[in-house]
Amino acid sequence: MLRRETFTTTPPDGDYILSPTGYSWNVRRSNGDGSVQSIAAGERKRAVALSSLIALAEADKTDAWETVGTGVFWLLRRFRPLFAR
Repeated sequence: MLRRETFTTTPPDGDYILSPTGYSWNVRRSNGDGSVQSIAAGERKRAVALSSLIALAEADKTDAWETVGTGVFWLLRRFRPLFAR
């Protein structure tokens, strides 16, 4: 089975976003209008920030995204139910 990558410029309201700062990783939550709310900042290890991101998205039944460029996000994990999309 071929998995297709999903990109967006605006993650849906409530989705979690992993973003690098150069020296550390931040976990943020989308407000749906292009703005974000900071959840955790300054984690030095990507694996720790990623596991936190995945756990939060799974608990809230939202999706997890990662910043891959200026204003572009890549879907890491989908937890949002099909009927809610």
